[in-house]
Amino acid sequence: MGFIQIMEYEQGAAEALADIQSYAESAGDEITVRRVTVCSDRDKPGVTVAIAEFDSWESAKVNDEQEVTQEGAENAPDDTTYRNLDVVGIVEM
Repeated sequence: MGFIQIMEYEQGAAEALADIQSYAESAGDEITVRRVTVCSDRDKPGVTVAIAEFDSWESAKVNDEQEVTQEGAENAPDDTTYRNLDVVGIVEM
């Protein structure tokens, strides 16, 4: 079953995107995240939402245990909130 983690925090979207790109480049093959979509919240200026997609919850746990991921979490904005979602299904429109 697929797994998605949603992170929400106060940071400019361009800066958040650059941080995530830097994370991906420094991590190389160590990480198991498949894709991260970075969004700016139109209703909350200055709030960024990042949606990380994994093959499974287990894959996300492996990713979480990586040193590069731990370092990234330590540098995340203090107000970061996380939502952990099991993917039940996807309907292509």
